[in-house]
Amino acid sequence: MKVLFVTSEIAGLFKLGGLADVSYSLPVALASRGVAISVVLPYYEKIKTGSVTCVGQIALDFDRRRELLFIFRTMLPGSKLPVYLIRHPRLNLYEGRDMAERFVFFSKAVAQLYLYSQETLGGPYDILHCNDWHTALIPMLVGEESRVMYRERATIQSSRAKTVLTVHNLLYQGETGLAVALKLGLPKSVFHSFMTPLGRAVRFMQEGFEYADIVTTVSPTYAKEIRRGIHGKRVREVFVRRGDRIQGILNGIDATVWDPRHDPYIPVHYDARRVHGAKQEIKDRLRRSLRLPIADVPLFGFVGRFEPKQKGLDVIAHAIKTLPRDTYQLALLGTGSKKLITLFARLAATHQNVAFVHTFDERLARRIYAGADVMLVPSKFEPCGLTQMIAMRYGTLPLVRKTGGLADSVRDSVTGFVFHRYTRRALIAKMEEVIALYHAKPDHWKTMIARVMRKDFSWKTQAGKYVELYEKLLKNHE
Repeated sequence: MKVLFVTSEIAGLFKLGGLADVSYSLPVALASRGVAISVVLPYYEKIKTGSVTCVGQIALDFDRRRELLFIFRTMLPGSKLPVYLIRHPRLNLYEGRDMAERFVFFSKAVAQLYLYSQETLGGPYDILHCNDWHTALIPMLVGEESRVMYRERATIQSSRAKTVLTVHNLLYQGETGLAVALKLGLPKSVFHSFMTPLGRAVRFMQEGFEYADIVTTVSPTYAKEIRRGIHGKRVREVFVRRGDRIQGILNGIDATVWDPRHDPYIPVHYDARRVHGAKQEIKDRLRRSLRLPIADVPLFGFVGRFEPKQKGLDVIAHAIKTLPRDTYQLALLGTGSKKLITLFARLAATHQNVAFVHTFDERLARRIYAGADVMLVPSKFEPCGLTQMIAMRYGTLPLVRKTGGLADSVRDSVTGFVFHRYTRRALIAKMEEVIALYHAKPDHWKTMIARVMRKDFSWKTQAGKYVELYEKLLKNHE
C-alpha cells in the first residue's frame, strides 16, 4: 500500500501549529506499520534542510499560463521518510495577500504530481491523504484530471484516484472568490459556489467534503458536532448526506517526543514512580523563573494560541478576575490576538498570582507541562486537542470543556476535570472544585496522576485505525 500524504506544514521542516506535529508523527507511525508513505508540501523559502535532490519537473496550466515546477526530495529529520518539496515562486511563502490562490495553485500541482507519479516519484500511489483546507481541492482536481487523462466516463471521483481528506479544524475553511478557483481552468459547474456581498465564492473544505472518497475528523465527537451544525448549515448538510463516508479518528501524540523520562527541556526527569517529588521541584523552579510566590496552592497552566474564537481565553480572563488570588496560581504561555495579549499582560501585571509570557518558547512550554498541577483547556470547541494528552503524559491533570476531542480523551474526576456549558460560571465552579480537591483529598489527587500517566495516547494505536481505513478503501475499489 502506497500513500502520498499532503500537508501545508510538517514539524522538522516548517511548523506553525498542531497540524505540523500530526503531519510528522502520523506518517512516521504509519511507516512503522508497513505503509509505504511519502509526504509532499510546498518548498517554502523558510525551509532549511540538509541533503536535497531534484527528482524531476512537472508542467501545469494555471490562470491560462503554462507553469513549470521542480520537485525535490529529502528525508524527514529523525526518520527514513521521504519528503517531496514542490518549488515554484508562487509557493515561496506560506502567508500573504494571495494565500488562498497560493494553495489553489499548490493543489493543482499535487494533483498533477499524483497523476504523473510513475514518471516523477518512481511509481504510482494508491491513496492521496489530504489535510485541512490548504489541500481540500485536491480530491476534486485528481478526479477531474484523471477523468480527462484516461477518457473515463465516470463520476468526478475517478475509480483510479482514491482520496482521504482529514479535517483538523473547520474554523478555517479556505473561503475565496470563485474567480480565484476558476484559475484552475475548470468549469463553474464543478464548484459548489455561493453568493456573498462581494460576489460568488467557494470554500475549499466544502469541495473536499463533496469529492473525497473518505472524510475523517480528528476525533469522533467533533464529527458528531459538525453534523449538528456547529460550523454552518452547508457543512452540516454535506456531513449528513455523506454520513457513510465520514469517520472520526482521535489524534495521537508522539510518545518519544513527549516523555518526562528523557525530555531535554525539563530540569528533572521522572516516571510514574518518581513523579511527585520531581514535579514539585520543577514547579518550584518554574515559579521562581516566572516570579510567582512559593505557596501551597495549585498551579494551573495554559499553553497555546491566544485565539479569540476557540481557545476559551475570555472565560479564563473572567476566572482570573473572580477567583481569590491567594487560592491558586496561573502560568500562561503563547502568542496570538493583540487584543488578548494586551488583556493578559494587564492581568498579569495586576495579579501577583498570574504570570504571562508572550512568545513561543519550547523550553518553557515543556516546563509548564511538567511543573503545573492542572492544565487549562476550556475551549469553546476543539477538533481534537493535543494539550490534554501531553499534560497527562507529564502527570498534569487536564481541566477541559466537554467538546470535540476533549470529550473523547478526558473523564471527569477520573483522568481530569470536565465542565459542560461554555460560560464563565461553569469554568469558575470547576476551578473552585479542583482547588478544594487539591487540598482536601491529596491521595485521590495522586491516584489520578498515576492513572493519567498510564494512559496511552500514542500513535501506535491510532495509526492502526488509519491503516484499517486505507485497507477498506482499497478493498471497496477492487
